[in-house]
Amino acid sequence: MMSQQAAEFSKTLGRRVRMIRGNELLTRRELAERSGVSERYLASLETGQANPSLAILFRLAGALELPIEKLLCPSVAEVPARSSQPEITHHRHHPIG
Repeated sequence: MMSQQAAEFSKTLGRRVRMIRGNELLTRRELAERSGVSERYLASLETGQANPSLAILFRLAGALELPIEKLLCPSVAEVPARSSQPEITHHRHHPIG
């Protein structure tokens, strides 16, 4: 049985893997094929039910073409999206006159 802290880390890691995979526009099957990790295991990982080894984390990072630190970083916001999403631009209102 996992400790509370380990269980929370697994959930966070799973959300991060799912978010990165989505940003890369990859299906679970495609990531499984690229990484050599089974689709079923990826589903367990993405739902926080799996506790992956370092070897699996390195395989996933390699398949996603990311340094492993990006999978393990505390904030998913630090992971840049590579998909073609429109850039949001904020304009300042400058009064005329």
